[in-house]
Amino acid sequence: MENKTIFMIFSVIMVLVLLSHPNLAIEENNDEPPLMSNDEFDTALYATSPSSIEYNTNIYGKTSKEDIYYLMKCSKNTGYKTRNSAFLCFEEMIAEILVNRHASRDCCVGVVKAGKQCLMEYMKLFFQSYSLKHYNYKRVSRTNKVWNRCSTEIGALSSYSC
Repeated sequence: MENKTIFMIFSVIMVLVLLSHPNLAIEENNDEPPLMSNDEFDTALYATSPSSIEYNTNIYGKTSKEDIYYLMKCSKNTGYKTRNSAFLCFEEMIAEILVNRHASRDCCVGVVKAGKQCLMEYMKLFFQSYSLKHYNYKRVSRTNKVWNRCSTEIGALSSYSC
């Protein structure tokens, strides 16, 4: 009789924990190896050379004013007060795509608030840069995985927070 009581209490506690933190109940598929190591990622984001600066200037110079306006408007929709904060959030998204580092919950909330199209456009722009262009082939599939994880996590959280 005592074992049944303990088992029932344990089961109730597990259900309550999973209801309060639904992302613990979501199975993560992290078997996919990262596209680059953490050191390569840090170097790729901040390393510059004359040829890479020229390449990026040329690529970003071809971006239309409408696209730039759309990206600025979409970054405001994330809810961040400064452009730098929104940029850091999208940098977390890039880290999740390339290095399998999970983006923060606040970043996921902002990206879900801005919408999938916003995330896709930012990733399209970022993956045109000299240091990330070699990983452009994985951009769409991995961006979709990040979007699905964030929207599931935020959607599940918001459904219980009512």
